[in-house]
Amino acid sequence: MMTNDGSITTFSQSSGSSQASSCKPDKQGYFNRWMYNTQRGLLTLALVGSVIQCGNLQAAEKSGVTAMSIPDYEIKSYCVDFNWTAGGRKGQNNFAKPGEYAAADPKGLVEWHKAIGSNVIQTFCVSHNGYAWYKSDVTPPQPGLKHDFLREVVKLGHAEDMLVMGYLSIAANTRWGDENPSLSYGSPSTYHLPYTDEYLAYLDKAIRDAVTTGIDGFMLDWIWQPKRSSTNGKWIDSEKKLYEQLMGEKFPGEDKLSEKKDTEYSRKAIDRCWKTIRKAAKQVNPDCAIWLTCNKLQHPHIDDSDMLKEIDWLLAESGNVKNLEKIKSFVGKHTKLIVCLAAWNNKDPAFVIPSAKENKLGLYGFCKPRTKDGRIPMDKFLSKQLTELVGDDRNIAALARAYQGLSLESELVDGKFVEPKVAPAYRLQILAGGRGSANRGTNRFSNGSGEVKVNTPHRRGALLLTRLGDTWPETVNLHYWTIKREKNEKDMSAVQTVTFFNGKLGCEVAIDEKGKTRFGAPKKFTINVNWARSFKVGGGDSETKPITVPFTSDKNNLKLVIPKEILTGNPETIAVAWGKRFVAK
Repeated sequence: MMTNDGSITTFSQSSGSSQASSCKPDKQGYFNRWMYNTQRGLLTLALVGSVIQCGNLQAAEKSGVTAMSIPDYEIKSYCVDFNWTAGGRKGQNNFAKPGEYAAADPKGLVEWHKAIGSNVIQTFCVSHNGYAWYKSDVTPPQPGLKHDFLREVVKLGHAEDMLVMGYLSIAANTRWGDENPSLSYGSPSTYHLPYTDEYLAYLDKAIRDAVTTGIDGFMLDWIWQPKRSSTNGKWIDSEKKLYEQLMGEKFPGEDKLSEKKDTEYSRKAIDRCWKTIRKAAKQVNPDCAIWLTCNKLQHPHIDDSDMLKEIDWLLAESGNVKNLEKIKSFVGKHTKLIVCLAAWNNKDPAFVIPSAKENKLGLYGFCKPRTKDGRIPMDKFLSKQLTELVGDDRNIAALARAYQGLSLESELVDGKFVEPKVAPAYRLQILAGGRGSANRGTNRFSNGSGEVKVNTPHRRGALLLTRLGDTWPETVNLHYWTIKREKNEKDMSAVQTVTFFNGKLGCEVAIDEKGKTRFGAPKKFTINVNWARSFKVGGGDSETKPITVPFTSDKNNLKLVIPKEILTGNPETIAVAWGKRFVAK
């Protein structure tokens, strides 16, 4: 519960006794916005792979929040993505085979969402393979479906006061494509369906049927034109007919179709599809929220369209908060804006989550299951620091902290996230150092000093330290290890330089026998860390003040201390780069 001083008091129950603990919001006030309902009790939740305790809702007390009324910034959603196979599949179709996750457990899914603090479960009506996730007379259910999955998730989720959103893939449906070969560009795992009368008639029935399951709304994915890759760009006859139907003119042929005409046709086709979807959903349930996920929000086929103006929820799948800010004038005033964290978009949650919070946006993530029964076990990664993780592990761990109103530095202790006993003085963010294995690291504080450890297989890379406390520690040590070396290198680290920059002053440490050091305000000093930030400064002399930076280096390790001159002035951020690439000139 929320106390008068803004801290959160939680209670864990064991053997009939209760024990209270309290933790304060961090400097950036994560608690204040991310608590979905601060007057809810705490449940002890068993999830597949680990057990954690998290602030969530009392089943007996309904919040009354609907998909149409929930504020954007309170949307805390995730999707265990049944679209894709847990393993690899050979051939042109990489979708999950029909029935691959037929044993998925509705109760386990709801428990998993409760465990990370999600209040919106996004699951499936019909997935890419074309089969439904509930017992249906319109769309065949997944072969061997063990449960009436979607209906049971709705029932269990609503009992926990969670919203339950379904999902429909629009331009891909393997089953429908296989059953209607003249109306589809084969059945590859990409967009392959033109929006013919026959397909829209099916889509209308499928949506009306899905809405009757009691879902609060559903996500629309892949509302794009078919790629036509299976025909090498040639149009099938049914789409030529659709072109003539919508454009009122004969299809001119692929080689004579202008970009302008193609865009006009595409916009009409997508708009007609959208109107079919919206009419079907709203006629069955006017309060059904329609959620569009899109990775190209300003694509000419949908830019400034009725769909963007009428959609209820909108997800920027690219994870780019700025893209959502750019299109605010093109969407409806009622449209709820959400940003995505997923491995494919390679966005850093340490940037995305605070930015979403600042801009009052909802959060969402997705990841395919890691077991055949549709689970994502979390016991191996949830307790680790975010900088020790990469990809979806890092995203899930970050969202679990944010969804429960805690800072990204919070720790999992005895199955419960708590703020660290020693408040972190700064946040560590590590840039991927190249292809293959990623850089990982840890951040520790004790007795007025900090220690950053980086495990890197790359000869170059960069990290960013952002001050969270009032001041920097007196000493910040850096330790790199398992650094690769060239074959002809013997006892020296492969890192030749380490560069520091605090926004005004830079320091370059040459890692050689002499330990040559340059310090000052360089004439040009840029560290492009590929995370939407670069540091530049003009003027000054690049060798104005020699300083000493002690370091030790051997075959696999490099240890040094951030120069005190860089810490002077209490800068907000300090960028650190290693290797040849980032050198002051």
